[in-house]
Amino acid sequence: MEYDDLRLFLHLSRTLHFGRTSKECHISASALSRTVQRLETELDTPLFVRDRRSVELTPSGEMFASHAAEVLERFSEFKKSLPHAHEQLSGTITLFASVTACQSFLPGVLARFRRDYPNIHIQLETGHAVDALGMLARGAVDVSVAALPAETPRGLVSRVLLVTPLVFAVPVSDCEVSRLAAKKPIPWAELPQVLPAAGIARAAVESFFRKRRVKPKVYGEVLGNEALLSLVSLGCGVGVVPRLVYEKSPLRSEVRVLDVEPRLEELRVGVCTERQKLKQAVIRAFWDSVEARGHTLETDFAS
Repeated sequence: MEYDDLRLFLHLSRTLHFGRTSKECHISASALSRTVQRLETELDTPLFVRDRRSVELTPSGEMFASHAAEVLERFSEFKKSLPHAHEQLSGTITLFASVTACQSFLPGVLARFRRDYPNIHIQLETGHAVDALGMLARGAVDVSVAALPAETPRGLVSRVLLVTPLVFAVPVSDCEVSRLAAKKPIPWAELPQVLPAAGIARAAVESFFRKRRVKPKVYGEVLGNEALLSLVSLGCGVGVVPRLVYEKSPLRSEVRVLDVEPRLEELRVGVCTERQKLKQAVIRAFWDSVEARGHTLETDFAS
């Protein structure tokens, strides 16, 4: 069983999409299928349930994903334990992330990287999540923590760290908005919306209303998730944010999640950089340090 096979399997276990994994891992779809078949033959058990519309891990696949992550982690630790493995690697890496990312999962990722590469200086910039890929395009940062689109933009590579659903946030105070949201069915055409100004969440909201043939009643458009939740908490309307943002927000006690069916899509959050930058030792070191960490984060936030 090869380490590269385990890496491919872990990537597929995160994306559950053969096409996406083959593209992001730079391997043909047929070669990826052969890798999975080889692992299933060696283990004598199916790892995925596949049909024309979906891919899911089997219970054995879930167990093997944890085992594969542990094996790769131990191999990584072994390499780092070799004499003089990191002491010569130094330099600076510039990262961009939203405030929510900095206050939730990013410290764990950076703590591991900092421990393994103490001579690399970390420069961290924060801002609106929708600016993450733009910062990369302008060459302002080396790596961005971003909501990842379905297709990685040309010239970039990405790695999923966690998956979090998008949710509608509603004020808990007794106001017109909360009373409208409590009705069954929800009168979407009457319910004021605080919309994300851009990005994947905005596209998800537009798709949600388009499927219902509803023209949303727009109260306002904002860039930041916290600004959106502030307006929601004031009773200005309902708004869509990643559940991770809601759970980490200081305004959580003033808003609640509105249950809707079907649910909004999930948001894949990960790291993204220019493909060419992976040739730089410092960037490659950071990229490799998040490889096993991604599966752990996804498991933690899915539970």
